This record gives sequence, structure tokens and C-alpha cells, in this order.
Amino acid sequence: MITNEDYKIFSDISYWIESNRNHVPFIPNQDDVLHSKDLKGLSKNYKVLKTEDNTTNGMQAMAVAPVKNGKADTSEIVIAYAGTNFDDELDLMTDAQTVVLGNKVLIPESQQLDLTKHNQLDELGIPKSIEYVDGQVMTAQMFFEEIKTNYPKATITTTGHSLGEYIALYISAENGLKNVGFNGPDPYNILSPKAKEWIKENPGMLYNYRNEEDKIGNYGGNGTRAEILVNMDMGGHIKDTLEFHGLGTWEFDEEGKLVIKDTLENREARQTRAEKKMYLKMNELSILSKRLKASGGGLSSNEEIFLDNTQALLAVDYISKSMKIGIETVVNIYLDAIAEAEETWKEGIRLAQSIGTELSYDEILNALQAGGVTKHSVVFEPAAYYREKISEALEIGGNFDHLVFEIKESIRELEETDRELANQIEQGSIIG
Repeated sequence: MITNEDYKIFSDISYWIESNRNHVPFIPNQDDVLHSKDLKGLSKNYKVLKTEDNTTNGMQAMAVAPVKNGKADTSEIVIAYAGTNFDDELDLMTDAQTVVLGNKVLIPESQQLDLTKHNQLDELGIPKSIEYVDGQVMTAQMFFEEIKTNYPKATITTTGHSLGEYIALYISAENGLKNVGFNGPDPYNILSPKAKEWIKENPGMLYNYRNEEDKIGNYGGNGTRAEILVNMDMGGHIKDTLEFHGLGTWEFDEEGKLVIKDTLENREARQTRAEKKMYLKMNELSILSKRLKASGGGLSSNEEIFLDNTQALLAVDYISKSMKIGIETVVNIYLDAIAEAEETWKEGIRLAQSIGTELSYDEILNALQAGGVTKHSVVFEPAAYYREKISEALEIGGNFDHLVFEIKESIRELEETDRELANQIEQGSIIG
């Protein structure tokens, strides 16, 4: 399992790839091993499969895989994209032209950026009179495609910080990958219609942790629905903008999970993360179901079927346990919110009574209503919303249980078919 803190560390190390970067602990290169004993918080050792330092457009990226039994386990790979180096003109141009203006290509500053002032567009919609190079999101896609080609069976996830997370979100949305990243502007304005549709259908795949006070990372809205907006209780002084945007502000628990403090200000962040994880587990089970159905058309050897089915059952049980915990978390968060709404109303009444000691209870209610505060608005409306969210979670849980039943039945039927085939072979009923 790749932890939140692992993703944070990869996002940090990706900055070190740039060849002219000074004062970094080391420059990661292909075949290097990132040792957990040397990198505080890293859950295990990882091998660097590939790095890229593109000096034409300023993109840096690296792909890593966990080390198991002394070798890289390329069944799961993380691609980390580097964020903005404020000393790099190419990164600053990318921030301006891609993040702000929505251009995927990179156009030298000496040329006219107002594309309406040019004629004859090329296949990318760029005027032929303009000279440009592939932008960072374009070469980031090429980097992903190379990793995918070299490791076709790998489950690939992405990460990054700042501009790196912007790029990582773009790559994940365009290619159907899970993302966990930090402080990233939202790339929705440059996504294809297909990617935008994928986002709607997969609400549990993108995790962009943002600091509530970070004006840089919060740019671009939340079209990808990836945002988990966390109150870090850091104040809001403009002089601290870069600190709010930094990777170092995030804290993690002993298991490498990003800490979202259990405060009223963070209720929505906790709700969002819990719901995303619930949808993610549903997605994982659906993928497993599709794989089993895809493999059900033919029969392999008894040993292979037994191994595949045993692994599938273990996966189903693991996902089921995680899903149960996830649903309980979601439901409890909303139940707490309902209780808090009721307590807020009661506390408001107590406060009003202490101020207006000459007023009756009904007079206090009328005074509050005149100010737009009613029990309906404070308690009933929020409670109805929270109960609706609880019903949605329970419905997802019901669909999940039904899918678990279908998968286990499919495995049982496949095993039964395999036993019948083995008996027929043993009895000589099938002539090879």
C-alpha cells in the first residue's frame, strides 16, 4: 500500500531532478533506490524506474515502484511530477500560459500570446505563424505513455505538488488513474470532454489536498472535484503565502495518513475524504468484478484457477472490510453533524434567553425568526441534507454487498466447472 506520506515524499523528491537545482540532498536517477531509512516517513524502499528533466519546457518527472524481496514490484507504479521552481523561467512561463491561459503548448515570451491576432491555425489550433514547443502537460503525457508501454500490467497512480499536482491531475483524468497530490491548481479548463465525463463517473479517484489559506494552490476552482480543502489553523497573513503553499505544512499519522484535524472547520474536508474513499472501494470491487468476468470465458490450469480465485477472494474480503469501515465513517460524520446542529440551536436559545431575560420563549423565537434564524434553517434543513447523504451511503453499501455476492458466486461457479472438467479428464470423457 502506498501511503499519503509516500506520495508527499515523491512530490518533494521530484523537485530534485532538475539538473541546475542547487542545495538538494541528492539528484534521483534511474535505478536508484529510495531507502526508507534515509527518507523520514517513507513506508518502504522504492526503486526509481525512470526520470526525465526536460530542458525545453521545464518538466521534471519520475516513476518509482516499491521494492519487494530485493526487486522492484512493477505491479504498482507512482509517477511524480515536479512543481514550479521559481528560479526557472520555463516553469513560470508554464504557470502563465498553461495554468492561467489554458494553452497546452509553450510559446516563447518574445512572440504574440494573443492568438486572435494570428491567422491559419495548425492541427492543435495554434497559429502557424507562431513557433512553440510541446508544453509540460504534453510531455508529461508522453512520459506516462512510455511507462505504460514498458509496464503494461502496472497499476499506475500519480502525484505532485503545486504545478506538479496540476499536471498529475491532468494525466490522471485523461488516462483514468488514481491521483493523490497537494496544493494543485485545478486543470479542468484544459481537460478533454472524455476526461470530464470520467471525472463524473469516478468521484473517488482524485485527491487534491489543499490548504484553505493557499491562494496559489487553490487557483482554478474545483472542476475536477478533486479538492479536499483543509483548515490548517495557520491564520491568513498575505506574507505567509508561500508557507501556506508549501509541502511542509502537511502532517501525517504513524500509518502515513494525512491528518485532518477533527474540528468544526474541517467537517466538510473529513466528509469529502470519507466519501471519496467509499467510492474508491466501490470502484476497486467493480474492477475486480470485470477482471473475473473477462477471464471467465476460458479455462486455465487447475493451479492457476485456484490461485486466481484465492487471490480474488482475499481481495474481496480486504475491500469489503475497508468499505465497511468507510461507510461507518461517513455515517458517523453525518450523525455527528445532525447532533451538532441540534446542539447549536439549543445553545443559541440559551444565549438568547440569557440576553433577553424579560422575553418569553415564544417571544425569543419570534425575535430570532425576524433575524432569519429558525429551527428549520438551523436544524431541520441541515438534518434533512445529512440524512439524505446517509441514505446515499447506505445505498452504495447495499450495491457493494450485492456485487460482493455476485463475485463470490462467479468464483464458486468457476471452481465447480473446473472440478467437473478435472473429473471428466480423469475419467477419460474428454479426448485431447
